[in-house]
Amino acid sequence: MRLRLYYWGLVILWHTLLLVAAYFMLHETYYWFILAQVGGLLSLVLAYRVYRHFRRPLDLINGGKSALQDRDFSVKYRLTGAREVDALIATYNNMIDTLREERTLLQEQHYFLRKLIEASPSGILIMDHDGNITETNPTARQIIGFDPSASDKEHPLLNAAATLGLGESLPLIIEGTHHYRLEASAFIDRGFPRKFVQIQTLTGEILAAEKRAYGKVIRMMAHEVNNSIGAINALLDTLSVSEAEIDEQWVADVRESLPIARKRNHQLNVFMRNFADVVRLPKPQRERVDLSLLLPQMATLFQAQAQQQNTRFRVGYLSGKVAELPLLRSEGGSGRSEVGSGKWEVIPDSQFINADSNQLEQVLVNVVKNALESIGAGGEIQLILTERPRQIIIADNGPGLDEEALAGIFTPFFTSKPNGQGIGLTLVREILTNHDYSFSLATDADGWTRFVIAM
Repeated sequence: MRLRLYYWGLVILWHTLLLVAAYFMLHETYYWFILAQVGGLLSLVLAYRVYRHFRRPLDLINGGKSALQDRDFSVKYRLTGAREVDALIATYNNMIDTLREERTLLQEQHYFLRKLIEASPSGILIMDHDGNITETNPTARQIIGFDPSASDKEHPLLNAAATLGLGESLPLIIEGTHHYRLEASAFIDRGFPRKFVQIQTLTGEILAAEKRAYGKVIRMMAHEVNNSIGAINALLDTLSVSEAEIDEQWVADVRESLPIARKRNHQLNVFMRNFADVVRLPKPQRERVDLSLLLPQMATLFQAQAQQQNTRFRVGYLSGKVAELPLLRSEGGSGRSEVGSGKWEVIPDSQFINADSNQLEQVLVNVVKNALESIGAGGEIQLILTERPRQIIIADNGPGLDEEALAGIFTPFFTSKPNGQGIGLTLVREILTNHDYSFSLATDADGWTRFVIAM
């Protein structure tokens, strides 16, 4: 408005001076005076057209300013045909389109963020620049029991949130049973960071994790007890005979079997005591273990169960270098056969290794029991000790393992047995891994399933 007054004031002053000068200089010459008046009139018309030309951008600027002040981003202008004005209009229209799109996107994001905060399973406390809580979500109000943004009540979670620094995380236990985790972060509000605190309830998760851990340990302990008790009961059942059947051979069998059963019970007792630490399997306590005694004892322990299902047990030794996995066959009942460059022999005395005897025995108990269960009835199980490389091989000619079983056989709680628990081979894997022993389990092309332990 002020610019318009300045312009017309200047135009009127200028033309007034021109007319006054023309009158004093040309009033005696009539034609020249008339011509000067016509020239002044044309000058006024030209000044008006100039005014209209620069008034359009001014009107555009004023209208755009009013629209922006009113936050109305729907106002756009049509092109006028004037190049300079059209350039300004195009710039303004592009700016309005951009502002409208950004405003719509910002509103959508704000709406989405608000819905996300409202639906979050974690409690969220949003604070102002002074650290006062200004907003909360329903989960936070449910956890705390009231709306902290509208109340001055005290709460341990609020006290912890107030002192928590940005980027910090704090576990908190309230009343001994309620577990929480607080994490502090920040977002930018008008150029300054604003703090918010996320509250996660961990009580249910911790209880579920404890239940899973206890359940795993209990199932593992029950599995090992059942393995050993089953073999010992089968061994003791063979000793339950009538008085008429008692002879020197029966007495010899008792003298041989009872120490093995007693030793297995003792080892099981030691093994179970070690599970006082329910977090992980105890580290192996290495000592000198004589395999020439351990493998025959395993055969004796499971001999009764094998006889009940008509399964043959063989324990032997392959001396020399073994070029391939062995398959032992008897020749004329001699108990010897050629395999690769090794020979099937009785295990020599004093085949020592450094291992945890209790845990290694537990490995053999699990693998042999699995072999017996895999065969079901009939068939043969071989316990083989090789010299070079030093290996223990438990082989059976049962139905073998399919691809699904091979893929998940060492996975905790995976089992292909109707009443299996999926614990045995998981324990075997952990024990052998802790011993730094390599191992493999596969059904080979000859139909035999072999568990190979390389020491």
